[in-house]
Amino acid sequence: MNAAAWDYWRWHATQPGEWIAGYLASRGLRGTVAGQAPAGWARLVPTLRRRGFTDTELLEASLALSAKNGGVGDAFHDRLVLPIRDTSDRIIGFTARRNPATDDDPDAPPKYLNTTSTPAYDKSRALYGLDADAAARIARGGTPVLVEGALDAEAVRRAGNDLVPVALCGTAITADHLQQLRDIDPAAVGRLTTATDADTAGQGAICRLWNLLTTDEAATVRAAVLEPGTDPADLVLAGQRTQLRGALVDDARPIIQAAIDVTLTGYDLEHVEGALASLRHIAEAIRGASPAVLAQATGYLAKRLADTTDHDVVVNEIVAAATGVAREG
Repeated sequence: MNAAAWDYWRWHATQPGEWIAGYLASRGLRGTVAGQAPAGWARLVPTLRRRGFTDTELLEASLALSAKNGGVGDAFHDRLVLPIRDTSDRIIGFTARRNPATDDDPDAPPKYLNTTSTPAYDKSRALYGLDADAAARIARGGTPVLVEGALDAEAVRRAGNDLVPVALCGTAITADHLQQLRDIDPAAVGRLTTATDADTAGQGAICRLWNLLTTDEAATVRAAVLEPGTDPADLVLAGQRTQLRGALVDDARPIIQAAIDVTLTGYDLEHVEGALASLRHIAEAIRGASPAVLAQATGYLAKRLADTTDHDVVVNEIVAAATGVAREG
């Protein structure tokens, strides 16, 4: 059913009056293979009925939805549609962006819409972009780049063939997402670079990711440095592919630094009390980390808290938490 739906949406994207190609070109993403779910209540559903699929099957596949009057219509309409494939290249679901012409409409539907849970698709496990080709590149040592949205993944594709973008289609990263990468190559997560948005949700995803890493992975996973309010797709839109690669490769920093920055936003660092409270919070959170991570955290915290806290105090707090001994002084 997913394959049949994709065939229909791809056909529709080539028809006169379509807006998909122009939109992708305007985002600097020319060449992205996308489909167009047409406007209207029921365009896909009758097409797939003629292919022999029942309403019950279409509903179970999350390609259709029920109306209060008992009718069955399309789950996706007037949207740019991208397929979510598994490592065998089967289409297991879709992610879709609404028509940008409706972006200023206060009553517009959600900007992004994903397939809901089905027998084929589980958002807590699936990653957009992790198809057969991506799996092969990761197995050969490619660098996975974790982003939020499918268009961010398409942007990262343009930053270098050694980078393998995979998208959460949101910010809810799970242990199963990481396991998908480890199943391809046990060392894959250790090579990961995260490039989530520089907003509250995106930065919160960094802390969740940190908590899901093994001790060894936590020492090598890196986080891209993006300007607040930007994401990879924004950089490609601005014609800054070189800058995007720099953020992902040259300037990416240890993930512990990014996680520390997120944690520090919850404290008043202008006063000694707030700085010390934040330091003890972080020291306790990383007490089981590897020596490499403890060293990364110590140096970075000493820099961030330099205005109110002596370097020796930072060292003492982290060592005390890591060893369980009483603090000095």
